[in-house]
Amino acid sequence: MKRKLLALTLLALLVTGSHAQISLPGKNECAANAPYVSAEALKKAGLELPAFKRYCYTDKSGSYVLLLGEKQDEPYAGELLSSAIQASLYKVGGDNTLTREWSIRDFANKDEAGVNFRSKLIELADIDGDGLVDPILVYRFFNPVDADHIDNDDYVGRIKIVAFHLGRKATIHAITGHLDGDRKTTANDNYFALPKPVQRHLVKKMKAMYDAGQFGFDNSYGFVPKKEAARR
Repeated sequence: MKRKLLALTLLALLVTGSHAQISLPGKNECAANAPYVSAEALKKAGLELPAFKRYCYTDKSGSYVLLLGEKQDEPYAGELLSSAIQASLYKVGGDNTLTREWSIRDFANKDEAGVNFRSKLIELADIDGDGLVDPILVYRFFNPVDADHIDNDDYVGRIKIVAFHLGRKATIHAITGHLDGDRKTTANDNYFALPKPVQRHLVKKMKAMYDAGQFGFDNSYGFVPKKEAARR
């Protein structure tokens, strides 16, 4: 219990130690009456899945809305999962119109129970001090136990951490397991092109999640991901 409390404290320090003060969900959820997050505005913005989280932030380049969408079509005991998820970032115009900056979608595999965003682990902070927010998204894929239950074991399933720096997507993909040889953490080329402070922040985040019992990352190389194999 003490180790988990310490790890959760470290996660909070990762946020407060960043240059921007905005980070934890709740502190920067969009105001309910903001005109650019109304049902009509979101329909015009083109989000394909129902939005269940709306985050707003401002940095030196302008004001933004981050929308998280989940299909929420895979209900299980204690966890509502989705076959598909989506995240989209929009810039807010002077007339409150939304212009899409980027959008990602991901899908659970056929043998998985589903996927959902881990909203408590999402960050919106300026990590490297350049005056621009670096959004970090976390979502996890779960395995089924039976038709009604999923396996919540920290060492079962997989997880993705997606960070955006200057609009470029860096992805960390981790697969866990109870044996050392089963666990693997890889990252795409954009991760290794990130500024070192951002890379270190993501490694510290994985360690804190591991210590808090939130996911069993491979710790063979100090939680540093390996470069993913080139596609043929």
